[in-house]
Amino acid sequence: MKKQLQALLDRSRFLRPWGFRVVKVKAGECSPALMAAADCAMWLAIKAEIGVEGDALTSELNTAFLAPAKGEHVYCTARVLKFGKRRIYGVAECHGKKGGLFTHHTLTYVRPQ
Repeated sequence: MKKQLQALLDRSRFLRPWGFRVVKVKAGECSPALMAAADCAMWLAIKAEIGVEGDALTSELNTAFLAPAKGEHVYCTARVLKFGKRRIYGVAECHGKKGGLFTHHTLTYVRPQ
């Protein structure tokens, strides 16, 4: 599985330049992936508001792990709660197809001047 996951990273045009490497794989454990999915979902929700040319950077991400996502497809939804001049606050949730909640995230982004 480690080789398969590394091959997936290597094929990704977005991730390849970063040189990420799979160090450890344990079935049913993928916490960083859920956090990355939440961060990405929020970033896209923000981009939908400010446009693809606008910029916003993650400044804080808090995660509550509620249940394992063992062998399930994971969906992540994000919602902007407050869109300030300088800071953007939101929440994201990673869940299964049937609605079971895996993680809950609170996020803060900053808009560069």
